[in-house]
Amino acid sequence: MTPRHRRAQRLAAAGLAFFLLAAGPLLPAAADDGTPRTYNGPAYSPDFPAPPTEKESQSKLWFHAGAWWALLLEPAGRTVRVFELMPDHSWRPTSAVVTTDAADTGDALRDGDLVHVVSRRSDASLHYVRLTFDPAARDYRADPSVLVPTRGSAQPAVIAKDTTGRLWVAFTSAVRTVVTYSDDGGQSWARNMPVAIRETGETPEAVAIVSYDDRIGLLWSDQTTGSFEFASHRDGDLPTVWSREQALVGPAQADDHISLLRVRGEPADTLVAAVKTSRGDEGEPPDSLLIEVLIRTPDGRWSAAPVSTIAEGYNEPIVQVDETTRTLHVFASRDGSIVTKRTSLDDIRFEPGIGALFAVGLDGELADPTSSKDPVDARSGLVVLASDSIDRAYRHAELPLTSATPTADPADQSPPNPPGNLTARALSPESVVLSWDEATDGNQWAPARNGVPAQQYVLLRDGAEVATLTSTSTQDQPRAGGDPTSAVSINYAVQAVDSAGNRSAPVGIVVDLPGAPPGPGTATIVGIGLLPLAAIAGLVAIGRRFLTRG
Repeated sequence: MTPRHRRAQRLAAAGLAFFLLAAGPLLPAAADDGTPRTYNGPAYSPDFPAPPTEKESQSKLWFHAGAWWALLLEPAGRTVRVFELMPDHSWRPTSAVVTTDAADTGDALRDGDLVHVVSRRSDASLHYVRLTFDPAARDYRADPSVLVPTRGSAQPAVIAKDTTGRLWVAFTSAVRTVVTYSDDGGQSWARNMPVAIRETGETPEAVAIVSYDDRIGLLWSDQTTGSFEFASHRDGDLPTVWSREQALVGPAQADDHISLLRVRGEPADTLVAAVKTSRGDEGEPPDSLLIEVLIRTPDGRWSAAPVSTIAEGYNEPIVQVDETTRTLHVFASRDGSIVTKRTSLDDIRFEPGIGALFAVGLDGELADPTSSKDPVDARSGLVVLASDSIDRAYRHAELPLTSATPTADPADQSPPNPPGNLTARALSPESVVLSWDEATDGNQWAPARNGVPAQQYVLLRDGAEVATLTSTSTQDQPRAGGDPTSAVSINYAVQAVDSAGNRSAPVGIVVDLPGAPPGPGTATIVGIGLLPLAAIAGLVAIGRRFLTRG
């Protein structure tokens, strides 16, 4: 680089610095820019032998009453408690204790104001606990646990509810896939019924359960035959009547990793499942398929969509359905972080490659993602929880989901917080500029941002509404063609409005309008605002002179 070019470059840099100082600091990108954000969570007990978020067929999270809730292991001992995700993205412990002797943190099924939980204790016994939400206390109440018969199996269990109100629990062993049910809200359970028996099984298998249409479905692995098997039970039939299907079969097709969800549709539902094959266990090539999504269409046909290869290093895959944009997400652990791929539900095809980073693992050991059984939408956002086995702590990531039409909560009667820092300035005897800080909808959680933003703002002038705005600034013409020669005081107020139509308390300010034509003050304001641009233009001109000399 010649001295002349270096001199011009220094002048350009000086001009840019002057502009930034005059214009103010650059702000970080907005939280709703489609980028997930990772947050530190509480520590979990070193007494627990495995990552507490493990088992893809189970869900540890649910969304209810405007917030996410989770089954979390406490920092000491084996106590599993319900926690609430707060507006500052920390986890608040509630009074609801699921168990004090956990072998796994359980599977949670939200059912209105109820949550049904099944979990193992350290002696391998299986227990059911019903949680009831108390909106006044913003807390869950845990009923006494009920023993569920398991006939000696120690594998994690999963739970679902059919259209008749019957609760179903399923679990596996190396040789059986078993269900039991309750017709009295979990207070008593029927004897175990085998849905499938494997004669030569030696490896523990995995099973997932789902309620869809008028049926209960089970999807389980059979590593002996290299298959994923499916069985369905029509609501109201005898509990022993199940129809069998084969979802996937082939050499090294099955491993014990399954995450199964329903995609609501008309005239019937679609089922999607993220599964892991056992390719790579016997030295298969790096480009061999490792993770797949199985799709069961409403007509009962199964197909498979490839997600990742052995070389891409995915493990512990789960699926989540975004109903706002009709997107299917797959999350998996990879190289100590949580990564994701996504595709349209209307055309399920995943791009090749390693996908996108979703949750950041600081020490390279973040694994075992978990999320909700329910689909997510713009109100819930997308939250994935995982375990850091080095720090023995939880971490979670949040992603806002955009919606063209904001959804209002009909039960919401709480006003939003009022706008902050209302300022106003008379530009002339006929014009006033007002601005204020963004208001939030009460003390509510919002994905990857500080509070739910207000939907709009109402501007009042001397008590009368004059504008409804979605921005946080406006210019008003208060005289509206009146006499500009007399001085006058204007009382302005701004109210925030949430998606349910609730209004905040007004924030007011008084503006004195002069009674004279615009004076030098206005010109001075405009001149100062133009100084940075004028400086840049002058410096650029000087730079060009240096570059063109000689």
